Amino acid sequence: MASNSRPSNDGGETSGIKKIIIGICAMQRKANSKPMKAIMAKIMEYYSDWLEFVIFPEDVILNEPVENWPLCDCLISFYATDFPLHKAIQYEKLRRPYVINDLNRQYDLLDRRKVFHNLARAGIDHPRHCVLIRDAEGR
Repeated sequence: MASNSRPSNDGGETSGIKKIIIGICAMQRKANSKPMKAIMAKIMEYYSDWLEFVIFPEDVILNEPVENWPLCDCLISFYATDFPLHKAIQYEKLRRPYVINDLNRQYDLLDRRKVFHNLARAGIDHPRHCVLIRDAEGR
């Protein structure tokens, strides 16, 4: 029977079970941070027979077309300064991995008005605030 499973570095197989490849697409300071390593270690402690992590190299994220990025079944991606979020969204559209955190919604985090609007809509307490609109388009 043919399979369109994606091979991993070690063949992606453990006792005939295809490992799920989780891609970490973030700048190196986030991908290799102490909290990220702790999360990955805890997950691998329990699920190493079924999962494997692939950290996308920062050079690849910044300089390669998304067609050349590593393959994964599941994608975790975090915006940071200098991170090309638009390329991560292109990758999601091209490869269609299961995405843990909505990439398009990460743009909302860059606009304080959207953050406060979403907090209010969800009934989450937040500080009193005001907004200064600097141009005719409201930006």
